[in-house]
Amino acid sequence: MKLEKKTGKKKSNIKIGHILRRTRKSLGYPQEDVAEMLDLASRYISDIERDKTKGSVDTLVKLCNIYHITPTYVLQDYLDISNDFKVDPNIIGFYELSKRDKDIVIELIQYMNKN
Repeated sequence: MKLEKKTGKKKSNIKIGHILRRTRKSLGYPQEDVAEMLDLASRYISDIERDKTKGSVDTLVKLCNIYHITPTYVLQDYLDISNDFKVDPNIIGFYELSKRDKDIVIELIQYMNKN
């Protein structure tokens, strides 16, 4: 089944490996560590990241939990959502920050939203 956006442009294959790889690397996780956390072979994680296999929904959810992202973030290029609601990849590491640094970022955002 092919997905169609409102523009009529067809997406024939959902490819999310690059997003998962970029996210994993931004968090500093080696493939072997992720595979161990999921009790999977590191080759399987590699195949997912290279779009050789799609993996299961269960695996996607587990990866999202490890990486502190949502499936919507991973699939956003294939969903019919406006650009205003797409997640900026620059904020992926937010959840890895210390509480103090998170508070600073939140205060800065609140300040910017007031002005």
